[in-house]
Amino acid sequence: MSRLARWFQPVTDERRQLNPFSRDSPLAASYLCVFLYSSGEAALHVLVPPYLSDGLGYGPGIIGLLLAVFALSSLVLRLPVGASYSADRVRPILLVGGLLSTGAFVVVPLTQSAVLLGVLLAMDGVGWAMATTTQLTVLVASRPSRLSIASAMGWYSGFTGLGHALGAATAGIAADAVGYTAGFLLLASMPALATVVMLRALPAQLAAAHAKRLETVNPGPDGAEEPDPAPVRDPERSGVLATLRAAGALPLAVFSGAMIMFFINVQSALFGSFHPVLALSAGLTLTQIGVLASCRSLASSVTRMGLGVLFARTSGSWLTTPMLLLGAATLFLLPIVRAEFWLQVVLFLAAGLSRGILRVTGASMAFEGVGGEGERQQGLVAAWLHIGLDLGKVAGPPLGGLVAELVGVPAMFQVSAVVLVVAYLAFWAAARIARTRRRPG
Repeated sequence: MSRLARWFQPVTDERRQLNPFSRDSPLAASYLCVFLYSSGEAALHVLVPPYLSDGLGYGPGIIGLLLAVFALSSLVLRLPVGASYSADRVRPILLVGGLLSTGAFVVVPLTQSAVLLGVLLAMDGVGWAMATTTQLTVLVASRPSRLSIASAMGWYSGFTGLGHALGAATAGIAADAVGYTAGFLLLASMPALATVVMLRALPAQLAAAHAKRLETVNPGPDGAEEPDPAPVRDPERSGVLATLRAAGALPLAVFSGAMIMFFINVQSALFGSFHPVLALSAGLTLTQIGVLASCRSLASSVTRMGLGVLFARTSGSWLTTPMLLLGAATLFLLPIVRAEFWLQVVLFLAAGLSRGILRVTGASMAFEGVGGEGERQQGLVAAWLHIGLDLGKVAGPPLGGLVAELVGVPAMFQVSAVVLVVAYLAFWAAARIARTRRRPG
């Protein structure tokens, strides 16, 4: 049947489930939730630096330290949250995560103490880790079996990107219109609303996840499907060492996906932190720099949303290596065209395309690596993917700054591109060798 003819077919239950905007889709709430949560967090991180600087008079050293607290607290919580995932724990984890982030938003403008602000940003980081790690795990667990992981991740990461874009755009407008205090209080409604949306949809999503698990069990002697056996609490699974062992025993595909997440956030951090310095020295205006950053973000978001459609029934894993090389090429070429605005527009669009595709293919590769092995494994996969993103965000600026001190900002982009490609190829070769050794015979 031609693609044109499919558009005129009656809308079936299956097509409704694959449509992310359908009420019957178990994933629609996850998409809306991550959009709202990402909007709030992006807005918060746009407002916090000027609030600390202009509103409270803190210097860049204190501001940088306080912002790092958020990323580090989020990073530390990823594995414990992923390892603790189970159907009966989802609701309390999401509720506590939402309350922590909402509470931090509310109290930030009410204090001037650097110590208390650090505690609040750490609290928000913990809430962010709890909410996003659990949301992603629920998404994959409740995904219709006919929908590819790549498609689900395309929509999910696309709505994440749109949330970041909207939050960053509206944060300044809100603060200018109503002031810092009212602006923070207004933004607190975003994680609160996201939590309400997710909790209301949770019973249907968990039911979809349970039905999906039943599809994979072996049929019983009478041909009927046997329900999952009652879970047995293993005290050895709850310790820190047990969590680390379980996290380290995941398939190599999971760590490949986490490495790709690290790559794209290192690349993003280098662009965000050092491109303004490079561009200003070459004569570009702040307006042009802002337009370039918007081009990259827009290209990434549109690409992810498009992949939600294109990868509905297939995986785009074959695009991973070409897109990683394209991303490295944009870093390498940036210093060469640093004085040419329109050439940089093309380069930034290519960087956004690379990031958008890698965000989807890396995540789908990791989840496909564990298949349907269980809730705990899926929770750990979600944790590792976010760890890769968090590490890239934390490590990118200081590593880039160190290299720039040694060789200069222009050469730093090119050295970083080469190092990232060499590291990826070394990991890829090691993965192939490991897979070859595991094959029987």
